[in-house]
Amino acid sequence: MKKIIFHITMAVMCSIFGAIVYAQDSTDLLRNIIIEGVKKRNVFVNVTPTQLLDKKVLDYLNAPTVGDAARFFSGVQVKDYGGAGGLKTVSVRSLGTSQTGILYDGIPVSDVQSGQTDLSRFSTGNLYSMELYNPHPPVLLLPARAFAAASVLAVYTPGFHPAITAQNNWRAGIRNGSFGYWQAFASANRLLHKQTTISLAAEAMTSRGDYPFTIHNGNLSEKTRRHNSAVRSMQGEVNISKTFRDSATLQVKGWGFQSVRGLPGAVTFFNDRAVQSLFNNDYFAQARYRRRIFQQTLILVSGKFNHSYTHYRDPDFLNNAGGLDDRYKQNEAFISVAASHTITKGLSAALAADAAYTTLRTEKFSNTPSRTGLWVNGALSYSDSMWQVQGSLLASSFSDKTSGGNQISHTKLTPAFALSRKITKEIPLLIRLFHKQVYRMPTFNDLYYNFIGNSGLRPELARQYNMGFTYSIKPDGPGRFNISVDGYVNRISDKIVAVPSQNLFSWTMLNLGKVDIKGVDVAAEANGHITGQFTWTGRLSYTWQQARDITDAASSSYKDRIPYAPDHSGSAIASFGFQQWTAGYSMLFSGARYTLGENNPFNRLNGWNVHDLFVMKNFTLRQISCTLKAELNNVTGRQYDIIRYYPMPGRTYKISIIIHQ
Repeated sequence: MKKIIFHITMAVMCSIFGAIVYAQDSTDLLRNIIIEGVKKRNVFVNVTPTQLLDKKVLDYLNAPTVGDAARFFSGVQVKDYGGAGGLKTVSVRSLGTSQTGILYDGIPVSDVQSGQTDLSRFSTGNLYSMELYNPHPPVLLLPARAFAAASVLAVYTPGFHPAITAQNNWRAGIRNGSFGYWQAFASANRLLHKQTTISLAAEAMTSRGDYPFTIHNGNLSEKTRRHNSAVRSMQGEVNISKTFRDSATLQVKGWGFQSVRGLPGAVTFFNDRAVQSLFNNDYFAQARYRRRIFQQTLILVSGKFNHSYTHYRDPDFLNNAGGLDDRYKQNEAFISVAASHTITKGLSAALAADAAYTTLRTEKFSNTPSRTGLWVNGALSYSDSMWQVQGSLLASSFSDKTSGGNQISHTKLTPAFALSRKITKEIPLLIRLFHKQVYRMPTFNDLYYNFIGNSGLRPELARQYNMGFTYSIKPDGPGRFNISVDGYVNRISDKIVAVPSQNLFSWTMLNLGKVDIKGVDVAAEANGHITGQFTWTGRLSYTWQQARDITDAASSSYKDRIPYAPDHSGSAIASFGFQQWTAGYSMLFSGARYTLGENNPFNRLNGWNVHDLFVMKNFTLRQISCTLKAELNNVTGRQYDIIRYYPMPGRTYKISIIIHQ
């Protein structure tokens, strides 16, 4: 397996470096035009809460994957099981991972087997930006499925923006860190002619992951190292973008990911043995075609095919076969047609229809399920200098069939409404509110697989209410300041909660019935300069939240907090630049939370905080632009668990060098 990964990685790298050598004829004029065309948007003036991490901020953070970067958004809880290859899943406002939609360059990413999209599969190395929308993106021309989630985490690569790819450039680098961490990456963009571009990106990573930690058991303690945490992975993508004479655009993407990793087990009573392993081989191909068919009408046609192969091994599992050797193959075909029309100045309407067909096959079970999903969304939007109003109605229909002849069907209409208004034209204060209903089907694992299947599970229904304000100013002086404060209430019926049971592959599904979630999200950012050479930026996020089980007033857990939902959490980022140097600091913290629904002292997990530092320098070496960066992460060396019994790494370092055009 090592030889296969090595040869494939070298082949991809050689292809990219070939494109790098060929792409030396780019001009400074094109680069200047592109910078003007991708000016950073002010998301604080959106009708619904929106948070943004752009490429510059992502490069500062200790966030090699999308799951790591998402921790810096307010309202987000990331379940992280530790190490370079640890699984990372995201829940927004305690609504659950399956209630968070993922968009990759404008097209949904899904995992109908578990509903737990592992965001460690997506690297931040080739991203242009990440955005978190509550409850969905504020634009109308989208697939209907983008309106089906309670929140949407959207990631965008340079290939999504034609203005960025309309130049020849390349980038390559290598990164080394603690515990055998090595990462090599490269990307290149080639302008074939004025209307067509092709870009390639690849990345390979390996890590032993054997970081030290201390096991505490009452008055006794023992120092040891994390076992079974080694990981080898690689991913790559190719993008082709074409702009036609009538300004229509076609974007085609192919993406692939492969990893082999050990699954570190729970550490209990000085026992940290773990021999489980997980092999993933995932790829997808997707395309978007956008065209103006009349002066006031736009259409968007999207399509995607996704294949996911999962191989899980557990030699310690007690059965007649001498352990578990499970293999799952998931395929999904997706198509979407959307259109938007400007009725009058400021008033627009949109209609989108999506269809998806998903199958999951395994040799372990004879019961092979398939699901057909249909989504139709109609939306209206009005905006002027003072008001923004949006409304939508989504019809969702699902039909499950199994090889055993069972069939389950569900249909639901769910509305959404959002409104914002400026106080006055002179005062940059905006008041906003939204309400949305969200309908979530149980996953295949919930219903059929992994010893926990329950075909009687009911879909979740979430009702979201939000009200807040934003204040956004850009004074004449050397600074800019934005802040948003949003209070929200979420009510969930038939909530399904997934928690790890025996290991990171087998989960236990808990149906809590009704959950009441109240909270406040705060996001603020500022930037400026003192002189022409000294610049600074700052970003702060904070969440206060209470997520309680209100299913049964007679239950001992009535009004107790649901698992892994802290009352307080947040992050901070600061950076300072002087000439060619940049230094920065980032911090994450979480309050105490409970690992099970009964909030007793035994189930309480202490809060944690981590502090990271970095310094980087940009310089030129023989007409090649270079960036050298050094990081010191978890500076205090604090030992903590995000998930109980799964210790996180202590103090670590990373050093990277990047060359680019």
